Amino acid sequence: MSHAIQSSEMSNRCASLRRDARDPWTDIVSMLDQLCSGRVSRGLHYACAEPSARYRNKAQLDGLMVRIVERPTVGPVTLTWRDPLCCSYGNQEWYLTRARRTGVCALSGLEIRRGQTVYRPRATRPQALNANAMILKEILDDVDD
Repeated sequence: MSHAIQSSEMSNRCASLRRDARDPWTDIVSMLDQLCSGRVSRGLHYACAEPSARYRNKAQLDGLMVRIVERPTVGPVTLTWRDPLCCSYGNQEWYLTRARRTGVCALSGLEIRRGQTVYRPRATRPQALNANAMILKEILDDVDD
């Protein structure tokens, strides 16, 4: 009889643990739902929804991963862009231009001054979430494929 009680108690404890354990997929779906409905914390929502506010300072580059997919001798460079807080693009074209504003280089974190030669994402509709990101020409040119 005591064995049955112990088994029953163990079963209740396991059930309780299962109820208390958080399912990571449920959490992810819930977070995505919050992002889509706008019910997310102000800081995260601001970082993701306002491309003009992103990539303005070195602290916003944490976790960013950039990889060169294709670099022809002339023309745009194709990059893979992975930002865990904001966006991910597998084959994004970046073109050479002059910086229209100050900012930071997405690869090096170095300051970019207005007028410097930089790579920027090609304009698209809808606007890419990393549309205001810049990479200094000399930094990208020094990266080995």
